[in-house]
Amino acid sequence: MTRKQTKKHIISKRILILPLIILFIFLCGGFLFSQNIAEAKKKTKSSATKWQKMLERNGVDRALWQKYLPKVTRKEYNKVSKALKKMGSVLGGSGSLGPEMKVGLFKLNTSNRKTITVNNTTGFRIKDKSGNVLREILGGQNAAVKADRSDKNFSIRGADGNFSLLTSESYLLLEPVGTDGIFEIDDCEVNTSADKKSNPYGCYKSGSVKYDKFRGKLELSFNKDGEPWVINVLPMEQYTWGTGEIGDSKTEYYKLFSIVFRTYGYYHNEKRTKHEGENFALTDTSSDQIYKGYKIEERFPKFKEAAQDTRGKIVTYKGKTALTPYCSFTNGKTRDYPGDNYPYLKSVKDHKEGTKKDLEPGEGGNHMYGLSAHGAVGWIGDGKSADWVLKYYYTGVKIEGAY
Repeated sequence: MTRKQTKKHIISKRILILPLIILFIFLCGGFLFSQNIAEAKKKTKSSATKWQKMLERNGVDRALWQKYLPKVTRKEYNKVSKALKKMGSVLGGSGSLGPEMKVGLFKLNTSNRKTITVNNTTGFRIKDKSGNVLREILGGQNAAVKADRSDKNFSIRGADGNFSLLTSESYLLLEPVGTDGIFEIDDCEVNTSADKKSNPYGCYKSGSVKYDKFRGKLELSFNKDGEPWVINVLPMEQYTWGTGEIGDSKTEYYKLFSIVFRTYGYYHNEKRTKHEGENFALTDTSSDQIYKGYKIEERFPKFKEAAQDTRGKIVTYKGKTALTPYCSFTNGKTRDYPGDNYPYLKSVKDHKEGTKKDLEPGEGGNHMYGLSAHGAVGWIGDGKSADWVLKYYYTGVKIEGAY
């Protein structure tokens, strides 16, 4: 091969190799590019916005907001809300009633009756953890269910008065047939408000009134320590309707406390840290906030109306649900909450209506953090709005719709 031919041969090789190199780079680059896209998608998927989380938490069909991904904004959230209204629905996990709430009512163990006897005017179904219907109880008929702590199972009383195994699992759900079915606990041991906190068995009693009726569902389940509990499962709004007992008052005061009660429940429903190892977010006692169920609606219908007017509204701080502690009185001013995690719980001067000058912190349950209930009465009496009072006692907060 001549020198000229050799040179041509080398050039030809180079010409052939060059496309191969380009093809290799393209393929590798494409692979890396694909990997980067996959990683970006994964990253986008994991960094859901606050508004996307609210849609997911409230069980809104993804098809309604898929087109807004990878980033759902507040504006787009509002578009989904409007779309739902046109469809005859309202944004929220249970229609317009918000996410599900679980309230621990009382225990079923050897310190108390092991049996709970309930009825429901619309009838109800008893289901296991998989949703299988174990029994159907007609409206107005009783069903007596007993917890066996040793084997962590439940039995039901038959017509002969004897109990037979209902499920070998540690969980039951009593679900009304109608959406508005109300459960009545026939053998609910009753306590006054004063001793319910120290004796958390059974229901409340105030004078001749027994608070033994509850909306929603009843869950019977064993917690991690093996204690069987009766738990009320219902939407956040219905929980708010049955919370507290603040007597007859002005509509604006009712609105204020409906927001406070809802926020407190919403906060702990999100965190789920106050009752670790339990199957509920809060108890019904003053250790959390007092909840008495359906008879609060019956006795104080104006409170329910005010709660419906504020549906979904909660107190927030920098986009997150705030903790909203409250007490009856202060010694003239509220206290700074310890630590740096609650910058909105700052000391403020209380209204004279809420002031007891010689009151010591903790006396009569008055921790003096957050809102002063009697102080709020004074401000409302002065013509202040519910929002104004909330923003006065909780520094730098907003009142926003959670659903």
